[in-house]
Amino acid sequence: MSTGPWPLLVLLSAALLAGAQNIPQTDPPLPDLPGAPPLVLPTTSQRLQQLERELQQQRQLSAQQRQELERLRANIQHLTAQQRQTLDRLDRLAEQVTRLENETANLAARVSLAQRQLADTTAQRELTQTRVTRLQGDVRELLGALYRERSGRYLQLLSQARSLSDLLIRLRYANMAGQHNVEVIETLRQEVQTLETQRTQQAQQTADLQALQRQRVAKLTELRDRRAEQQQLLATLRRSEQGQRTLAAQTQAQQALTAQTIDELVGAVVKERARIEAERKRRLEEERQRREAELRRIREAQERARQEAIRLARLRAEQERQARLARERAAAEAQARAEAAARARAQAQAREQAAAQAAAVREAAQRQAQLQQEQAALQQRATQVQQATVRVTQELAPLPAVNGPVGFPLPGGSVSQPYGQGGAQWSVLQGAEDSQAVAALDGNVIATTYYASLGWVVLLDHGSTVTAYFGLRDTRVQVGERVARGTPLGTIGGSPIFGPGHMAFQVNSVNGAARQPVPPPF
Repeated sequence: MSTGPWPLLVLLSAALLAGAQNIPQTDPPLPDLPGAPPLVLPTTSQRLQQLERELQQQRQLSAQQRQELERLRANIQHLTAQQRQTLDRLDRLAEQVTRLENETANLAARVSLAQRQLADTTAQRELTQTRVTRLQGDVRELLGALYRERSGRYLQLLSQARSLSDLLIRLRYANMAGQHNVEVIETLRQEVQTLETQRTQQAQQTADLQALQRQRVAKLTELRDRRAEQQQLLATLRRSEQGQRTLAAQTQAQQALTAQTIDELVGAVVKERARIEAERKRRLEEERQRREAELRRIREAQERARQEAIRLARLRAEQERQARLARERAAAEAQARAEAAARARAQAQAREQAAAQAAAVREAAQRQAQLQQEQAALQQRATQVQQATVRVTQELAPLPAVNGPVGFPLPGGSVSQPYGQGGAQWSVLQGAEDSQAVAALDGNVIATTYYASLGWVVLLDHGSTVTAYFGLRDTRVQVGERVARGTPLGTIGGSPIFGPGHMAFQVNSVNGAARQPVPPPF
């Protein structure tokens, strides 16, 4: 059974998505406490030191709660030494399950992040590969032209100068043409280096993702085994009257601590709310700037591709014009010469020129196709980056003002225990076995954590209100996400306190770091 509210997990779940880009994975992990969700590494060394100090405070709190639990059990009559030993074994299993649930969720978030990073790198590498292919065609054309002409075009251009000033102007344009050729080769060299860097990064990210997936499989396997052992022990206890008394004693002790656990968990998260929000905005702002920078590079590449398309179109038109003139000139020469041998030579020369021109036209068409492929890849990547930028901008925007009452968080369900009954500062709701709890308002996810007694817990920040959802079997959202009213959060029925097909819901009015549970409007 989890005996301590571990609000720091909430903070670090938010830092998780940003931390993979900002801290090395070799940082030493913080020690886990018995029965507590594991902490996720912070994003900076300063926050690590701060969280270590807070962890020490949580150790003291956990010890106090454990003493309280033992005191409650001591007051329960007719427990034999064997029953107490069985309870201790159940506690150890619950602590292991709690730790594994949170570690598995942590790894799932890291796997999701690694998959997104790998997808981004793959898209960028494919775009770079397309650009390299097109530039290789440019360089081949350039080298072929240099080989065929052997600088004759430049010498002919300079030799036709009529004056010194005309020569200088022609020389300037010749140098500009040469500079363009140098820039093409240099651009290709840089793009090839970028491609190699992206290939290396892609390989490393693939290896990291596979390692995370192996870790997750190992944790899931261990979690499955611990849960099976836990269920087997519970089934054994339920078969005997003595075992049933033991379970009743455990449930009584858990229920006695539920209110304290919920109060401390929600209160601590509300106090950390400003820091959680600052961390979320920092991560989103970094992503927004990164996306905008990539979008600028894509637009620059699109403009270069557009200019290259114009140049290729003009080149192709000129090649077709030259081919047509060459055919007409060869035909006229062949017709003017009387000798058959001369006519044959002229026709052969015409065929050679026509073949060369046709090859040039085919090469230009091939390069035009490569350019179109690059333009299509640029447009596709631009669309992806624009969509990501819009999403980040929306999540950075302030939360909308709360309009209307808080929604009912369990569609199709009903209230089985209203707020305030028995002194409880929450409502217990019941519904079909696999019903989904949903967000009561638009908000940001500021906490997702697992407790053996409460199941999965999700907290949403709505600005002036924080809503809490207890007793979920799983969670479908991650810290830092912005959710709309009605967004599924998780399946109900995950708490032994509230029971199968049940969940608890709490509304908190927030003013700075202070919060006050209030009755929901249903």
